[in-house]
Amino acid sequence: MTFAREKRLLLGLAAFLAPLPLPLNDALEWPALVAYLLAVAAFLRRARAGSERWLSHRTLNLLGLAYLPVLVVDFAATAQIQLVRPILHLTLFGVAAKLWSLARERDKWQTWIGIFFVFLASMATSVHPAVVVYLAAFLGLTLALLVRFVYLHVLSSFGHREGEAPELPLGRFVGGSILATLLLAAPLFALLPRVRGPYLMAGGPNGGGARQPAAGFSDEMSLDLIGRIRNNPEIALRLELSGRHPPPETLRLKAATYEIWEGRRWRRTEGRATVRKNGFEDLFRLTDAAIAGSARIRLEPLRATSLPLPVETAAVDAELPVLRLDRGGAAFLHGIPAEPLEYSARLAAGPQSAAAPPGEEGDLALDPSGLSERIRALAAEWAGEGSPEERARRLERRLLDDYDYTLEFIGRGGDAPLEHFLFEARRGHCEYFASALVLLLRAEEIPARLVTGFYGAERSYWEEGWIVRQANAHAWVEAYLPSGGWMTLDPTPPEGRPTAAERTAWLSMRQAYESLVLRWDRYVLSYDFYDQVGLAVELRELWERLRRSFASERRTAPSPLAPAGEPGPEASVQAGPPDPRRWLPAVGALALLLAGAGVLLWRRREAWSLELAYRHLRAAFAGRGLPVPDSLAPLAFGAAARQRAPEVGPAIDRLVGAYVASAFGGRPADAASLESSRRDLERVERALARSRRSRGRAGAGQRVRSVVE
Repeated sequence: MTFAREKRLLLGLAAFLAPLPLPLNDALEWPALVAYLLAVAAFLRRARAGSERWLSHRTLNLLGLAYLPVLVVDFAATAQIQLVRPILHLTLFGVAAKLWSLARERDKWQTWIGIFFVFLASMATSVHPAVVVYLAAFLGLTLALLVRFVYLHVLSSFGHREGEAPELPLGRFVGGSILATLLLAAPLFALLPRVRGPYLMAGGPNGGGARQPAAGFSDEMSLDLIGRIRNNPEIALRLELSGRHPPPETLRLKAATYEIWEGRRWRRTEGRATVRKNGFEDLFRLTDAAIAGSARIRLEPLRATSLPLPVETAAVDAELPVLRLDRGGAAFLHGIPAEPLEYSARLAAGPQSAAAPPGEEGDLALDPSGLSERIRALAAEWAGEGSPEERARRLERRLLDDYDYTLEFIGRGGDAPLEHFLFEARRGHCEYFASALVLLLRAEEIPARLVTGFYGAERSYWEEGWIVRQANAHAWVEAYLPSGGWMTLDPTPPEGRPTAAERTAWLSMRQAYESLVLRWDRYVLSYDFYDQVGLAVELRELWERLRRSFASERRTAPSPLAPAGEPGPEASVQAGPPDPRRWLPAVGALALLLAGAGVLLWRRREAWSLELAYRHLRAAFAGRGLPVPDSLAPLAFGAAARQRAPEVGPAIDRLVGAYVASAFGGRPADAASLESSRRDLERVERALARSRRSRGRAGAGQRVRSVVE
């Protein structure tokens, strides 16, 4: 095999691999990729056969002129929507044409430059973690290709241009180079300046556009919406619960309320209130109830402006200028967020409602739309006599006991679907049950509205917290009852309500993958300047803790005034900060990583105690601005710390309580309590670090700009 033939094969292989991710990112159409790959495959076949007949420069120029009108039409048709696509078409055409005209040595290097630009486009439009595998594969091929090119060039310079070239062992070199490159890329990625949009927008759901599921929770509310997404496993939001909260398996997250029935769908009414943060708590207060717990929520992009909140929510902590409420007290945003949104809900001991009491005549909660004589008669028969609450409970019980849950009737029901459900089918999914109960309640002059949101959560085995999926979407009813105000009624039979998935090996693997995607999104796709600032702050705090731990140790040395040979008195000498060269044998970005590793190793070496854990806890809050004088008693400090960080209140209570029991109660510390104190301290430190990063983002307003603009 001639050297020129081998170089052509290497170039053809790289050209074949470079554009493969582009259709997956919606940056290129599959037909265009298939046409390109067929041209490259034909080139590889011809090169392997040893043909030396290739396109001349004149033919190449004619091809370029022939492509010019195609390029003009391509730009005119797609450039306003997606500028990347016509440029990719041009680049792929150029690479394919150059492959078929490799007559001179420099033509190969020009072709390689075009292939490299295609590779950059594939990387810049990719948001999936699998792109790391593609990067490693292309990096290995690139290293092998370049080294082989240089090797063949050296052999050619000595007159060896024909026959088989001697084997060159590249396996270990390529593998070691890939590993070293990836290890070096991680700190460089963390430290290099960030740009506002780190990835090229490809315009599709897998590219740089808004990551919304094709079928999922939305602001629209038809009788089939929730039934169609009941089997959708996509994650809608993640929860971290602390303090007093309802069981996660029966947690209700209220997202939207609907009052106007239009025959086959519900319409959401305009927002009735705008809430601003109060100056004392820096929270959006929805009710005056006392706070007993909290829920930290990470909301994934939905096709909705809704801001799901547990029905026990009394206040909201979110980096938003204002919080809007609809007539039913459900929170919603100004626009549909294009990226995950983090916020916290402060929970009361029981369900809350920010909705105003129903008004007089014309109140939408008593809108008679959809009420037929048959429905009025059925409501009167079922409700009977008694108080509004007694009649409402009877209506709810009849639907629970006498009707069955099924997903078979999605898209059916004729012109009067609710009457078909009540009088004929007597089966349906949760939208039918909830919608029918709203009309039955209104027939009895009981104000009612439809509520949509999520019900229940599943435990995350790879993260701290709970997962709520699109399949947890649910519909229920809020009715105004004089005995308790707006109260929740759920007429859907228990077997029709979302339930947590049973723990299986498949679920564990799914959650592991979802956890990987979450961290990829958080620490790669969404990594920005404020994360860099937070990283610098955390590294500085690690170094300060390391310095304090050295400074707090005392070493003893013989007194220089003692006579020789006598055990003179010991002098206490304060140890200074460690020599940085001991912990930082490298420079630049690697030095920061080694410093962090040194901190972890040192903390494992020192004798851990409840007293040391308590000192670290006080230092962590002192570094966040909480006054912690030496005279502050442990219990008083614990109360102040819980007020500053209520989401980790239980961890603070356990840590302070264990220290008090050990230091003042004489209770010895066993291995289990020491390990528990270490975990609780790490949990508190992570929560404080997250809180600090959130404040940094709030100062510039970058994180929620897509929401408020």
